Amino acid sequence: MNSHLRILLLVSFFLGATCAYGQKIAYVYPAGGQQGTSFEVIVGGQGLDNPLDAYLGGAGISVEIVEHNKLPPQVILGDVRVALREIQGKMKDMRSEGKIAEGEGPAVLRKLLAETEFTEKDLRFLVENDFKRTNPKQQLNPQLAESVRAKVTIASDAAPGVYWWRLRTERGLSNPIRFIVGQIPEVAEPLPPVVYDFENYRGYRDEDYPSRKKIIETKGIEGADSVSQITLPAVVNGRIMPGEVDTIPFIAKKGDQVVISVAARNVIPYLPDAVPGWFQAVAAVTNSKGEDVAYAGGYLFNPDPVLFYKIPEDGQYRISIRDSIYRGREDFVYRITVGELPFLTGVFPLGATAGSQADLVLSGGNLLEREWKRYQVPEIPGIIQLRSANGELLSNPIPFQVDDLSEMAEREPNDRMGVGTEVRYPIVMNGTISAPGDADFYRIRGGGNSPMVFEVFARRLSSPLDSILTVYDDDGKEIAMNDDHEDPGSGLTTHHADSRVMVKIPRSGLCFVRVTDAQNHGGPNYIYRLRVTPGKPDFDLRLTPSSLNARIGGGTRLTVHVLRKEGYEGEVHLKLIDAPEYLQLNNAVVPADKDEADISVSVDPEAPEGIVTFKIQGSGTSDGRSIVADGIPSEDMMQAFAYRHLVPVDSLALCILPRAEDKQ
Repeated sequence: MNSHLRILLLVSFFLGATCAYGQKIAYVYPAGGQQGTSFEVIVGGQGLDNPLDAYLGGAGISVEIVEHNKLPPQVILGDVRVALREIQGKMKDMRSEGKIAEGEGPAVLRKLLAETEFTEKDLRFLVENDFKRTNPKQQLNPQLAESVRAKVTIASDAAPGVYWWRLRTERGLSNPIRFIVGQIPEVAEPLPPVVYDFENYRGYRDEDYPSRKKIIETKGIEGADSVSQITLPAVVNGRIMPGEVDTIPFIAKKGDQVVISVAARNVIPYLPDAVPGWFQAVAAVTNSKGEDVAYAGGYLFNPDPVLFYKIPEDGQYRISIRDSIYRGREDFVYRITVGELPFLTGVFPLGATAGSQADLVLSGGNLLEREWKRYQVPEIPGIIQLRSANGELLSNPIPFQVDDLSEMAEREPNDRMGVGTEVRYPIVMNGTISAPGDADFYRIRGGGNSPMVFEVFARRLSSPLDSILTVYDDDGKEIAMNDDHEDPGSGLTTHHADSRVMVKIPRSGLCFVRVTDAQNHGGPNYIYRLRVTPGKPDFDLRLTPSSLNARIGGGTRLTVHVLRKEGYEGEVHLKLIDAPEYLQLNNAVVPADKDEADISVSVDPEAPEGIVTFKIQGSGTSDGRSIVADGIPSEDMMQAFAYRHLVPVDSLALCILPRAEDKQ
């Protein structure tokens, strides 16, 4: 294939993938704020014309649109250049004639500019465009071409945690992106207003134009590389442009147990056109002598760094953050939480039976509690987020699995087949690979010659274990083995390190299962859950996109993804749940031979305008057994040009727009 054609096809594929929405947002900066504060944010993306407000799916956050910025067509920018050259010539003549006194240049230029059809905003667009086109470090990204400036107000009683920001324009809702509400003070890289010198022609930084004739200065929103000294605890918001290293100074006292937690991939999980597919942050701490005293390029298996540092002596310290290979652009957004704050590194066990009372052991830093006695487990199965607390301050969240099966802990010693923990299924076993080289054996007795499923949950629950699952018959012969099982329902997992095996157990009904670590690692944090169940057909559902737009009397389409398990091959019938009566589901069946299908939601001609949320449930049958699954709203996201992930979000939101004739 011709190389030019190959590039054209790649670009077409990428643009088609990123333009699933008429309005697409790539980032919000800063990506969050403190309870009880007001501040401005920049929302970057494309197709953001006529922004109205934002929908965050929760109470306590209001958004007011301030300004929309969109680069004019090149023909308009060309006209601006012509007008500027004419103005520049007039000003040169006026200076030579002594008609411009010292300091009067800006006022004169504004007067001359007022005589044209262009504005100072047009000048800023011209400078920004020229800067990006002539700066070898700066990419031209259509998906970042527009921005919206908005004022955000967070109520003091808004619940801390992750919200999903959807920008609402006259065309409806954009895709969702994470927005975090926190408890402690926040600072951000300055967003200075545009400043016009008019005696010079400067871009974002003077050194980028060392020999060019200059007529305008604009600092733009990339005007600062670092924040001033912060007081702990604090959240620092920033973003990395090409080649940048941001520095954050802070004062600490001897003995302080400082936690420095970076959220970069946790803010924007996937960048479609960047390798490895996210902002790969690295962070370091230096002391007052300029010596590096701590460094992290990740945390366990997560790309985002976390540093735990006990301050050795009073003084000033500096945090630095950059991309691992010095990439950067507007959507390389980060949040750094710094201070003597509670931080959870793990919980044992990693889950419990729905509706039960469980005793949990916590690990981490700056925790007041190390044990939770009789924790009341929620009634509904699924993965929830646990937080600890230090006074009123909440820790980071960690996943915790709520299951509908009974639970049991491994019994040591069980490192050999002959002393394996005896298990009767269905059950969840909680275990630990307690040391390098450790192996846990289980003796399973069930129905002979019947399918069984053995599945490890560890990496999906933030355990560092990289499991290997091996199944043996009653004679000790290996009959199945798995290292990494890809779970398409785990949208934020890129290394699928958990294991899963479906196998017919021997006629005797007896088999042995061994759990080990693939890297031969081990320790108290290498914990896991082994789920043992009969191999009954089942399925999960994912719904994309999670933001829908339809006019009154019209409709919209979405895709239902069926994640078939244990050989389920039947149809999946769909219905609306918790939906207003003016919505109707059409084409509500996923055929037996399909893993996904497009369906439509129609809106009654008498429906009101506004935003509504609803759910979709799927049902099917297998051997007379009924199967029901709730559809999980998700985003079909691309990683590194090629890989697709179904990333769960908060809700399925539909924006009902006025009829086209009403709009006119």
